[in-house]
Parts: sequence; structure tokens; C-alpha cells
Amino acid sequence: MAVQTPVPGCPRHKGMGFIYVCKSCEDELICMDCVTESHNGHKIGKLTDYVADQEREIQQYVDKLSRTDIPKIKEDIRKSETNDGGYQKVISDIKRQGKQMKDNIDNAIELLVKMYTELEKLNKTVSEKNKTALTKHLREDLEPKLDRCQQVLTSGTTVDVTTLAREIRNTSIDPPSPQCLQTVEFKPGTISTELLGRMIGKVLVNGEDQSYKPIPTPVVLSEFNTSFPYDVCRTCLTGDEAWFSYWDAETVYRVDIKGSVKETIECKVKVDSIFVSPTTGRVWFCVIDDRSIREITTGGDVVTHFNVNNTPRYLCITSDDRVVVGMLGGIQLYTTDGRAVTAGVGGPCRQVAVVPDHMASSSLTGDVAAVDSDGVSYDDYIAGKTPDKQPHVIVMDKQLNLKFRCKDIGTTTSNGSFSQSSKFYPYDVCFDGAGDILVAECFTKSVLLIDGNTGRCMRTVYTSDGREPWCISLHEDGTLWVGHPDRRTKILNYK
Repeated sequence: MAVQTPVPGCPRHKGMGFIYVCKSCEDELICMDCVTESHNGHKIGKLTDYVADQEREIQQYVDKLSRTDIPKIKEDIRKSETNDGGYQKVISDIKRQGKQMKDNIDNAIELLVKMYTELEKLNKTVSEKNKTALTKHLREDLEPKLDRCQQVLTSGTTVDVTTLAREIRNTSIDPPSPQCLQTVEFKPGTISTELLGRMIGKVLVNGEDQSYKPIPTPVVLSEFNTSFPYDVCRTCLTGDEAWFSYWDAETVYRVDIKGSVKETIECKVKVDSIFVSPTTGRVWFCVIDDRSIREITTGGDVVTHFNVNNTPRYLCITSDDRVVVGMLGGIQLYTTDGRAVTAGVGGPCRQVAVVPDHMASSSLTGDVAAVDSDGVSYDDYIAGKTPDKQPHVIVMDKQLNLKFRCKDIGTTTSNGSFSQSSKFYPYDVCFDGAGDILVAECFTKSVLLIDGNTGRCMRTVYTSDGREPWCISLHEDGTLWVGHPDRRTKILNYK
């Protein structure tokens, strides 16, 4: 190798300077003694070449910031200062539409009232005419005839009687026919809320209909309490059973849909988190004490597959048998024998996280979701003791490239930036069959459905009537298992 000028600073060998980088050890800076002592046989590169590559990368980032990112942010700021999003205009349009509807209804009412008022006047006129004609007939015809008849009967002669009787028989008196009055009634129409909604219009957000739609109430298929504490629930491949574990316990349990314990596995180490492989149905778990990733075999034995360099908190197994491990400070992708998976010719598939908690992988898209508590407890977060911290959900593609972060209900951003509009403390995640994300959220005591592409909160799937949900698992047949801190488990029919 060509002679290079050492860069002072090797902490292992006093007085030695860095001169190489070890490609096999994630570009670790090393001196000449490091090469022979602990990096013998590794892939070694020149420090000068490595620094030149890093400088080029930084320069590319500088160019991107100055040419693209910063001008875009400045333009967005300008637009934010000059544009309120058109909300006031929309509100005015809604009020104007409502006023027009009210005016139309008032006009229709006025028209009906006017019509019936005219009919009332017409009937009154007809009634007066009928009264006049009938009164005239009564006084000028009928009453005089009655008086004559009574007079003849009282004092008339025989000739008068026979003459009057003959006149009565031969005389036909038709009374005046009164005009018929019009009968009226009011038949109310059917008041249609749906029709009124169509008349008033729709609310469109980014071109999508956001009008209210009834949300189906989840059907509770089963509810039970366990005799043991648990904070992780993962369904088996059959759907009518699930595995339970607790972060400070050495035992995992297989429980059926009625709450009966079907199998108990003593792992003899503290099981920090479990996950059920979607291909084999076997349980994997991580151990904090020795940083190991282990699997429970079909016979119930526990085997260690590999160890990681940092403290593992949670893990999940993807549909292509990759192991996603959430460690303090980051999330990394491995093969089942512990080899770090690389992104093409680049470095290992990795994503930054402070304290990754629960994790899940989508069998449809390969996406990975993780809860990051940001290192703050629920009590401290609610009390506002750490205002600079915000728990959130990280959603990545199968190579752990960031898709978006969701830090509050309804507000998301991409490229790692976001804003907070409400309290949001997610605890567990899982994917549904459409690739969207279900989130167990402690502040609202609910399970929320998050759009897998945008991170937008679409709806509330379930709201607890007691303690908050803190672990969830959805089987492909639609059974949603929801666990609560009081050991209560609800199994719902997810729609």
C-alpha cells in the first residue's frame, strides 16, 4: 500500500494515528497496529480514499440543501404566509349553500301556505253563495208553503184542502244545489338525511371525500382475563390461538380464543419480546442480558441464532424470513443466521430510532412499522415533563428506508420532519391485509387505522371502555386480538 500520513487519535494504541478504514467492520477507523491485532484478514481501505468519498457525499448533501431543500422550504414558508389554505372561503361557501337551501325551503313553505290560503278564500266565497241561495229558498218558498198548509189544515174548506193537496201532488220544487266545497289536507313528505347531505355538498380534503361515514361497531368474539401479566400478543398461524409474553418474565404462553392456556414454554431467560414467524409459525424472541436472538423450536426447545452489538428491544420476522431487530438507537435487518442484510452495494439496511418498542411487518408490501417511544414514559409524557420528546410510529419499506413518521392523529410528514397537534402515545402496531397500519394508542385508549402510504389517520377501529389497549395482533382471517394492562383480552371481528 502507498504511504499515507497518519491521522492522530487511535484510542487503543497510544501515539498511533488512524491510517486505514475497515470495510468489514462498518468503516471503523484503525491504525497500523489495529490491522495486525484485530482486523487481520478484513477488507481494508485507505483513510484518504474514504475521507474523499465522505467529502463528496457531504458536498452532494450541501448541494441538495442549497439547491433543493432550502429553496423549497422558503417557498413553503412564503406560501404559508400568503395562503390560509382557502378555509375561510370554504366556510363561506358552506354557509352560502346552507342559506340557499334554507331560502328554498322557506320559499316552498310560503308557496304551500299561499296555495292553501287561496283555497280557504275560495271556499269561503262558495259558502257565502250557498248560504244566500239556501236562505232565499227557505224564506221565499218553503216557509210560505208551510204557513199555507197549516192555515188550510186549521180553517180551510173542503175545496181548499182538495185544491192544496192537488197542487202539492202536481208541483215539484227543487231546492237550489249548493256548490261543493273543496276538502284539503296536508301530507308531509319524507325527510331524507341522505338527500339533505347530498344537497348541502361534500367536504373534500386534497380532493378526497371526507364527509362523515358511519363506522361499523366491532363485534366482540371473545373476552377473557389471563392469570399472568403480558405486554406482547402475537397470533398463531391458525388464527384461533395466540402467544403471550411479558418483558420481565421467562415464560411464554399459547392461549386459545376462549382464554384457555394450551401450552407453556419455560425459556430460562428473560424474554423481552416475541414474534411469530409468518412462514414457520414458530416463536422468535430477543434477550436483553446477552443481546441474543432466539427461537422456540416445534418441540419446545430454545435455540440461539445470533447475537447483536446493541441492546435488542423488539423484533419481527418478515414474510421472506428476514429478522428485523429494534435496538437502542436503531433498527437493523438480518438473515436468520445473523448476517447483516445490505442494501445493494451500500451499507447495512438500517433505520434510526431512539427506543424502538413494538414492531410488525406487512406480508402484502413488505413494509415494516415500529413504535419509537423516544425514550419517554407514558406518565412523564402526559405530565409534560419532557416537552422535547414525542413518541411516534416509524413506517419503512422492506429495506428499512423511511416512508414516513406519524407523531399525532391526522398529521404526518415525510423525510423525517413532522409537527405535533395533539397528544399521541402509540404502544403497539400491526398491519392489516390492505397494507394499512393498526396502532394501539394509549392517550385516546383506542386502536387507530393509519394509511400505509400517507400516514393519515383514517378512522378509529376500537375504543376501550376501561384501561388503554397496549398490544394488538391481527390474523389474516380478520380476528383482532387486543390486550390491556389489566390482563383483559378482547378478540374482535375486524372490518
